Amino acid sequence: MKKYDRRFVEEMRGKLDVELLGAAAVNGSSSALLGEQAQALLPGAKSVFVFAKEMYREVVALLGPSKETGEAEKGGLFGPHGDYLNSRLTKAVYDLSGILRKEGFKTLPLPAFGTPVDQRYLRAVFSFKDAAREAGLGSIGRHGLLITRPFGPRVRLACLLTDAEVEPSPREARDYCLNCDACIRACPADVLKPPKAGEIYSMNKFACRTYRQAGLTCSVCLKACAEVLN
Repeated sequence: MKKYDRRFVEEMRGKLDVELLGAAAVNGSSSALLGEQAQALLPGAKSVFVFAKEMYREVVALLGPSKETGEAEKGGLFGPHGDYLNSRLTKAVYDLSGILRKEGFKTLPLPAFGTPVDQRYLRAVFSFKDAAREAGLGSIGRHGLLITRPFGPRVRLACLLTDAEVEPSPREARDYCLNCDACIRACPADVLKPPKAGEIYSMNKFACRTYRQAGLTCSVCLKACAEVLN
């Protein structure tokens, strides 16, 4: 069976209508949990492809922390924008999945929206952002979001697990949060705290969910980070 190198990954990035595409080995990565999650979903999985599309700066700029009762929320455009990006990402995942399956490999598409979440811990069955970090797309910030070099946190993600051997993409080593706490200061629900030693970020995920369930789009932490970076 074929082995796939970085040239293949770059070729697919151009063909699949995604801004970023990386690959990582699911076993032996710096995240043991990622390997466990991958094997639980696709026994024998060796690699993961991670896809990203840019969220438009103009849409992110409309996000806000609050609104008056009955007021039109400009940040509501964030939802339809995300829906479109999710659909393009999911198509790209299935297109690459079809290519690999024709070569005899097993695949498990993980779409941009709809991957199950364990509601007891608010933990997805597969961490897209951890996979993206391993695949060289960026690093995880103090808001718990992926930060990429070209787009900051303004990306949507999707993944594809496979038993094909894929040459891993080089990892991004940059710490984008050094001397910055813009997201922590901007959070209207006060759910973000400065991380302690050994932590990447510190978030009360349940309080964040409660605030968002009040009917606000929020994502103000993403906007604050994007304004600092790009």
